[in-house]
Amino acid sequence: MGAVYTRRGTRFLWMKWTDARGVERRESAGTADPVLARKLLAEVERQEQPVRLVAPPPAIVGPTVEEFLEEVWLPQRRVLRPFAWKNDYSRLKHHFLPKFGNRVLADLASDQGEVDLLDWLLALRTHLSQRDDKPIGSRTIWSLASIVRVFFADALERKHVRRDPTAGWRADRHLPAKEDKEKGWRQRSGFTLDQVVTLSTDARIPEDRRVHYALRFLGGGLRPGEAANARWRDLDRAVEPLWRLVLSSSFSTHALKEKATKTGAELNVPVHPVLQRALAAWWSEGWARFMKRAPTLEDLIVPRLEGGQRRVTTTLLQFHADLAALGLPKQRQYESRSTFRNLALRADASEFHVNLITHPKPQKAADFYTRLEMQWEGMCRAVLAIDPAAWAGKSVVEGAVEQANVPERVVTVRGHSRTVGVPSPTKNPMKNPASGTTETGHCVTPTGLEPMFST
Repeated sequence: MGAVYTRRGTRFLWMKWTDARGVERRESAGTADPVLARKLLAEVERQEQPVRLVAPPPAIVGPTVEEFLEEVWLPQRRVLRPFAWKNDYSRLKHHFLPKFGNRVLADLASDQGEVDLLDWLLALRTHLSQRDDKPIGSRTIWSLASIVRVFFADALERKHVRRDPTAGWRADRHLPAKEDKEKGWRQRSGFTLDQVVTLSTDARIPEDRRVHYALRFLGGGLRPGEAANARWRDLDRAVEPLWRLVLSSSFSTHALKEKATKTGAELNVPVHPVLQRALAAWWSEGWARFMKRAPTLEDLIVPRLEGGQRRVTTTLLQFHADLAALGLPKQRQYESRSTFRNLALRADASEFHVNLITHPKPQKAADFYTRLEMQWEGMCRAVLAIDPAAWAGKSVVEGAVEQANVPERVVTVRGHSRTVGVPSPTKNPMKNPASGTTETGHCVTPTGLEPMFST
């Protein structure tokens, strides 16, 4: 530290200090005023301080958000979620990448990155849908928030970020309540019994599509992918009092692959008497008319003309065209399940048994004690609540009664008595493949196709 001092033989004060190289230096202040001399010394010392170079913060390196998504995350997602990755990618591409695609991924794990992500989350209410250019719905916002959180959790796991910048998101504060984009549409949706009869019998609709609608609306309200993947071997006609359709797989139009049902559960659907007669006639004559050959057990019940599964996009276009031809209001094709449930429940079917047909996946501990065979009659009773008499004098398949040669018998299931068509055992019966004999592909025996499992 320098000093101001007097020097013999001079009228001015002197200063001493140590310069930037560590050398002691002395010099006249050029003034006798101590205050001015000290100020001058302070300025000299300030100027003599060594220049300290402050190193800039290290640059954040690593892949950008888009690079990580395309090169690392998406290939992993294709493996882990083969039937969902396309929807995930579409949401990120349209709503996340435009803002963050060029940002360095690791930068988003900073304090400012967390703030930027939170601002994006709060602004999702203003994002517009690609389909109708209107603000996206609350469920889409939840889906976006969820997939972005998964994205950063995967980035953290692979050490591309030092912390998860979405960990502090609070759904109750930042996300809107889940509700339909168009309020009240669910209450207005669904089809009446008369409309289901029309969809499944009106000659203005091609025969194959009438069978498809009968399978969808009367077969427990099958989803499009489930109905598309139903094969003749899935139909167990040895079960009493109603045939059983057993489905454990579905078809994904996006992936063009078979997959598990939506919930992963196996569906066991009692076949409604009207559907039973329709399937018997479709096997006997209709399928061959449509495909130009006889069906086999491995064939799809309602295939495309080339024999593969029907695509959900195509069936939607056909469905809307058929509704327009019949003068019926335009609705989702997924209303088959809600229609089946409401028609059965409206006719006093047991909700417990309806649930076993449409949503069999166990939800609570007590559900694991339910036994299918012990509840089968109740499930049949729930299906029989949809009155077959509504189809009186009408058929799903052209000339069904005459071609299928269907006699009648009465099935009674604890309070419900219904007339049920049974394929004739006398007209070209299809032999059981397990017996070593061959199929004729023309008609069926009373026990029907080879059961999926013994009863």
